[in-house]
Amino acid sequence: MPMDMEFPVPDFEGAARTRAIQHEGVRRAVDQGRLAFDIGAAMTSPDAGSWLAFQGFEVVASLDDLHGPSSGPVEVPARLADRELSGHADLDNAWQRLQLYRRLLLTGTTEQQRQLLNRELLQQMWPQRIGPPALLRTWEDRFPELRHSPSP
Repeated sequence: MPMDMEFPVPDFEGAARTRAIQHEGVRRAVDQGRLAFDIGAAMTSPDAGSWLAFQGFEVVASLDDLHGPSSGPVEVPARLADRELSGHADLDNAWQRLQLYRRLLLTGTTEQQRQLLNRELLQQMWPQRIGPPALLRTWEDRFPELRHSPSP
């Protein structure tokens, strides 16, 4: 690499302005009842990564709503699939199960979470910290029993 090559200077002030605008939008959505308070707090948390801060996430109303299968193949919704986790996941394969559950927590709709997450499996996997801290705190605040899930 040539020594005289210049690198772009990061625009930290611009990034801070963008983050402040995004936080204000989240606060308005919470105030208007369009976004749950706890999810808004997670999105604006200092430890929320950029993706989580801008995309948000959904959480089921109750762990009792999670009626997904506990083993075998499942169909992966198209918006959650990619090259690593194609149209199907095998819940008996630890890596595929982890990838599916992580994606369902991060980007799954509450309906997809209800259909695909299994309460017992989620509780077994929880100690593995399968998502960003801000998201995990929100789930644990709603469902304190997750904090006390036994290690696998």
